[in-house]
Amino acid sequence: MRAVVFDRPGMENVRIMDVEAPRPGLNEVLVRVKYAGVNPVDYFTINRGGKPMPHIPGAEFAGVIEEVGSNVRGVSVGDEIVIYNRLFDGSCRYCLIGHEELCVNGGLIGVVTNGGFAEYVVVPATNVIRIPKSVSLEEAATLPVGALTAWHMVFDRAGVKSGELVVVFGATGNVGSYAVQFTKLAGATVVAISRKASKVRDALMGLGADYVVTPEEAQVLVNELSNGLGADLVVDAVGQATWNLSFQLVARYGRWVTAGALTGGDATLSLPSLYSREIAVIGSTGGTRAELIKLLDLLSKRRIKAPIYSKMSLDRVKEAFDTMFRSEDRVGKVLLTP
Repeated sequence: MRAVVFDRPGMENVRIMDVEAPRPGLNEVLVRVKYAGVNPVDYFTINRGGKPMPHIPGAEFAGVIEEVGSNVRGVSVGDEIVIYNRLFDGSCRYCLIGHEELCVNGGLIGVVTNGGFAEYVVVPATNVIRIPKSVSLEEAATLPVGALTAWHMVFDRAGVKSGELVVVFGATGNVGSYAVQFTKLAGATVVAISRKASKVRDALMGLGADYVVTPEEAQVLVNELSNGLGADLVVDAVGQATWNLSFQLVARYGRWVTAGALTGGDATLSLPSLYSREIAVIGSTGGTRAELIKLLDLLSKRRIKAPIYSKMSLDRVKEAFDTMFRSEDRVGKVLLTP
C-alpha cells in the first residue's frame, strides 16, 4: 500500500512509499482510508516523532471497513466509518465517567500508533463509529480533530450560553471554523478573529459569525458590543501569538479556553489580573466518543456544516501542510485522499 512515511523527525524526511498493508488482530478492524484530515497535530508529530518509527502520521480519517479481526462485534465489512482517535482502555477512572480523552493508558492514533495518511490502517474496533447514510465520508473526516475539539472546548469545558458575547481566535482553522458554528448554535453573538478578515468574511459569516475582524480591530469592536465590559468567553487555540490580546478581551467573571498552542506554548499570566477579574482559564483536549456521535447526528440533520477547503492526493502531502498554514483564503479543512 502507499503511505506517507518518515523515519526521523522533520518535514524534509517525509516520503511517499509502498509499504506492507497491516492485518487486523484480536478486536481490530482494517480500514481502507478514503479521506484524512490535515491538522497541526500531524505537523507536530512529523517534526517531533511518533511511535513506531518509521512512522505513518494521520490522526483524523474516515473510510470503509475492509476486514474484521476475531472477536469484533457491532461493525461489518463494507461499513462506512469514522475513527474516534483517542485510544482508551475503558476501565480507568476517566473512562468510567465517560471522558475517554483523558484515559491514563491512552494516546492518539497517528501519534502513538500508525495513522491514516495511508491507503489502509488497522484500528481497535472500539474506536470505530458508523457514519449515518446522510453524511458523506469527506464530511465525517473533518470531525475527529477539528469539530470534536471545538465542541468539547466550548460546551463541556467552557459552558457557552445563549446571549453571551464570544470571541473566536483563529476562526478560519480546523478548530476555529467549528467553534464559530457551535457558539452560534448555542445562541451567542460571535466575533470571529482572523488576520485575513477581508478575504474570509463571507465564508465565516456563512458559518455563523456575526462579526469578522482582524486582531488589530478586535479591542474596539468588543468594547462597543459589551459597553466596555469585554467578552463572556474567548476561544483561543492559536497560542502564544494571541495570548496577550485574547486574555485582555475577557470580561470580569468571564472564561478563556484553549485546546492548542500552534504559535508557541509559553505565555505570561498576570495573577492580579486573573484573580481581580475572577477569570476562569480553562484547558481542553480532544473530546469524548459520545460527543463524536452527537456531531455525526448534528451533521446528518444539517444543523452544522463541514467546512472543506481542498482535497489533495497523498503525494501532495507537503503542499497540503503548506496550504493549511499559509493559504490566504482558507476556511476549514484540507483533506488527503489516499
